[in-house]
Amino acid sequence: MAVAKFNSEAMEQCRTTVSSQAGQFGAIGDGFSNQYGNPDIFGKLGASGAVQSAVTAMDQAGAQEFEAAEKVLRKVESALDAIQTNVEDTEQANKNSLKAV
Repeated sequence: MAVAKFNSEAMEQCRTTVSSQAGQFGAIGDGFSNQYGNPDIFGKLGASGAVQSAVTAMDQAGAQEFEAAEKVLRKVESALDAIQTNVEDTEQANKNSLKAV
């Protein structure tokens, strides 16, 4: 029977890195919100309102995409944590099963 080998240190490093990246994506997305609400920042031209609307739409899309990326990375972090916990629990159970009865 083959013995599975797990590098728990590598899994923890991966989980920590994913967690950090999720936070960074979330912070970037938070910086997008409502930066271009006033059409006057684009001047007094007739198209200022249209430019403002387009920039607002882009701003909202950017915020949504970064939020989605953060959510996916949080799910990856959670999955890695669950894997790590299961491996540790299985290792402990196996260790306990080898104790003399």
